[in-house]
Amino acid sequence: MLSGILRYMRVLALLLFALSLCGSVLRADERTQKLIERLAQEADAFQKNAPQVVGREVFHQRALVTPPRRRIRIGKAVDQVPEPYWQEREIVSQYGFALLGEAIHELRQVTFVDGRQVADERKAQDDLARLITAGEDERGRRSLQQLEKYGLKGAATDFGQLLLLFNRANIERYEITYLGPRMMAPTRLDAFRYKQIDGPRALSVYQGGQARRLSVEGEIWVRESDGLLFRVTLNATGTNAEPAVREEATVDYAPSDFGTVLPSKISHRELRAGAPVLENTITFAAFHRFGMPPRTNK
Repeated sequence: MLSGILRYMRVLALLLFALSLCGSVLRADERTQKLIERLAQEADAFQKNAPQVVGREVFHQRALVTPPRRRIRIGKAVDQVPEPYWQEREIVSQYGFALLGEAIHELRQVTFVDGRQVADERKAQDDLARLITAGEDERGRRSLQQLEKYGLKGAATDFGQLLLLFNRANIERYEITYLGPRMMAPTRLDAFRYKQIDGPRALSVYQGGQARRLSVEGEIWVRESDGLLFRVTLNATGTNAEPAVREEATVDYAPSDFGTVLPSKISHRELRAGAPVLENTITFAAFHRFGMPPRTNK
């Protein structure tokens, strides 16, 4: 009799555990469905409103560079292999977004290089406005060339609009699962994992005039209170031809007065054979509408 009761209690405990687990899965699935709908709304708002604003971008880069070989002639010529060293650059630009075809891309006009002014900021704003509203097919490349011109290495662009990975047309290309709560004091967050499972590779990385397209995975963090997008992280590995290349990025978003979240900070690094060779830290400020001066803190 006692053994029968014990067996019954064990079965009941297992059933209760299974029900609680099922409830947790259902709650996680509900969170995921709410996330998908909110991301689609955020992406729609970004697509509509981001091209109407411009801001100030500060792009700080540390890149591992190797000087050219030197040939020393002492009797017989000998090649001297120089040691790589870290090169630091800081580029300040007027920054905005433009619709190129059906996709939004970053555009910029450089104003300061390593503290030296190379263009008037007001003129750079006007040039950027003309570039964004122009009908040129090469606008995206011209934006990238602004960075390459001043010596930035392997510039990865279009991180600012990373949330557009999850618009209504693309969201089904990703497997999304709930990870659990996070805390970035004082903000309580929910974290989700995503992984690309279909479609063309989502990330473009330009180096030496050539583009690499990579599949992506990472995390999405949203505010627990209202589901507002807070952060997207990204990990992408190279193709079979370059399996040791890895790109990592974190894009933080902040609410704005312009009907959409906008990027506030981007951290990006490139690794080869597990070692970092490139580190970018990009911050944004003073977003404002075309034709309106940026707000100043009193």
